[in-house]
Amino acid sequence: MTEEKEAQEMPRPSPAADRRKWHWLSQGLLFLGTVVALAAAFFYLPVFQVHSVTVVGNSYVSSDDICRIASVAGIYRGQHLMKVNTADASHTLMKDLRIEQASVRRVFPNGIMIEVEERRPVAMVAFEFGFLDLDRQGIILNAHTGRETKGIPLLTGVSARERYIGDRVDQPQVEAVLRYLSYLRPEGLAQITEVALDDPGHVVARTHNASVIRVGALEPERLEEKAKVTQDFIEELRTTKHAIDYIDLTYAQPVIGLRQ
Repeated sequence: MTEEKEAQEMPRPSPAADRRKWHWLSQGLLFLGTVVALAAAFFYLPVFQVHSVTVVGNSYVSSDDICRIASVAGIYRGQHLMKVNTADASHTLMKDLRIEQASVRRVFPNGIMIEVEERRPVAMVAFEFGFLDLDRQGIILNAHTGRETKGIPLLTGVSARERYIGDRVDQPQVEAVLRYLSYLRPEGLAQITEVALDDPGHVVARTHNASVIRVGALEPERLEEKAKVTQDFIEELRTTKHAIDYIDLTYAQPVIGLRQ
């Protein structure tokens, strides 16, 4: 009986208090909705339409090509910045065989930045109709009838028959020499004209000035070491006054032979 009496004696909120509570609640919701609407309207102003698309990291694929690919994912001048799906655009770019990694980001108020890491060709190999450009993983990036790609060596002693762009040349000797070449800097790679794979135990590379690099066997554990010595040797060729005939990397300590 005591509890019932106390409950009956507790004051109940007046209708006026209820009205004031709902008034402030509705005002708060109205204010929040207004802020959200203004924010949305602000971000969708014409000033946020894409005005410029900047491409960085590319040398093999033209910026125009990359922009054309990105346009498929909705990146084009005049598109609203907030409508650009950067993740979808990155995925679309990486569908292109020539692009290994891609990153797309907004640059406020009206720009898009596209950063790419290309599949760089490191060698070419002959096939039935000409030559194929290969990246470090042996993936065929391009096909041409002549030795049009400059700055990469031709692999001789091997061929890739019935292969097409996008296929992979997975011969063990080719995979090993591609890994060796991928360690070289582009300027070093450009000085090598040919890598002969006729004898797997005695791989030989030739440079533009007719010096020979006796790479020897392509042992996986020594590929990076041999590539570093090769890079240093190529740089030395540009400054030395001596006529160098060859460098032999088959020994633990490289041996250099001078022309007679």
